[in-house]
Amino acid sequence: MNAQLRALVRLQELELRAAALRRELQSFPARRAAVERTTEQARSGLEQAQAAIVESHKKRRLLELDIEELREKIRRHRSQLYEVKTNEAYRALLQEIETAEQEVSRREDRLLEQMVAAEELDQKVAEARQKLAAAEKEAAEQRAQLDQQQAALERELAEVEAEAARVRSGLPEDLLDHYRRIASRHGGMAVAAVVDEACGLCRVRVRPHVMQLLRQPDQAELFHCESCTRILYLPEPEPASAATPAERESG
Repeated sequence: MNAQLRALVRLQELELRAAALRRELQSFPARRAAVERTTEQARSGLEQAQAAIVESHKKRRLLELDIEELREKIRRHRSQLYEVKTNEAYRALLQEIETAEQEVSRREDRLLEQMVAAEELDQKVAEARQKLAAAEKEAAEQRAQLDQQQAALERELAEVEAEAARVRSGLPEDLLDHYRRIASRHGGMAVAAVVDEACGLCRVRVRPHVMQLLRQPDQAELFHCESCTRILYLPEPEPASAATPAERESG
């Protein structure tokens, strides 16, 4: 593979990596919003529990006022018993007193229910506070992690873009234009490796004489896939690793 083709392969790797990094960086606002939603849900749960307590206190206060008014009514009617002149009026007052006492009893039962419910609401508020504290702690940790991850990705992106610019600067402008036109049609994939004597992306076979030319390290001509028009290259073999002492002895 000649130097210019090798540079195009490297440029594509860098540009694809940069695009992937940008996509990942674009996900951070949504990821941060998800963290904030979790905290807001916990905060909303606490606010709802606190509002329920306020409402419970209002109901208890209204019941207490009703009970106090009914008791005052009973006291007033009892004092009137000594003032009535007829049995009919006396019985009517007794009926009023009995009815009021029944209402007092019902409201006292409801007041007791409200007091029991208030204890449960207090427990819910305590639990909601704990959930909010835990959510805020976790959110703070997640924000810190997101900040670290974003900073690392931004550093990598800057390094990748700098290297891509360096690679571009070493290529002729007409070759870069040719590369860009092909890349624009194929989602940034302008060069394709030949795998098993076929285009590694569209799988169309490469002609035998083209394969022979691709195998020549000093070949300066560019060859394109007859189907997808991408620039073809033959991957260079991985360098052989150094043999271990045991391998050398066995050899």
